[in-house]
Amino acid sequence: MNKSDTTDDVDVRHRLTNDGLAYVLVLANVGLLGAALATGVEVPRLLWRVFALSVALAATWAFGKGALKAILGAVQNNGAGGGE
Repeated sequence: MNKSDTTDDVDVRHRLTNDGLAYVLVLANVGLLGAALATGVEVPRLLWRVFALSVALAATWAFGKGALKAILGAVQNNGAGGGE
């Protein structure tokens, strides 16, 4: 077994930990906002922006530059976005 495939290798452990945290952050934020929309709870505009930024950063971390380009393209096509 290659040393980089074990959890003793710090690079592998941190990469997987950070990706896992990014996935949890994206899913939690999308789930919370989806639930708020489904139940009719009004979400303040600033909170939409904070959630959008954290999801964008987490998605970029987890999926790379392609995700950032897709997010920026969606924002440019959608104007301000954020549930407006």
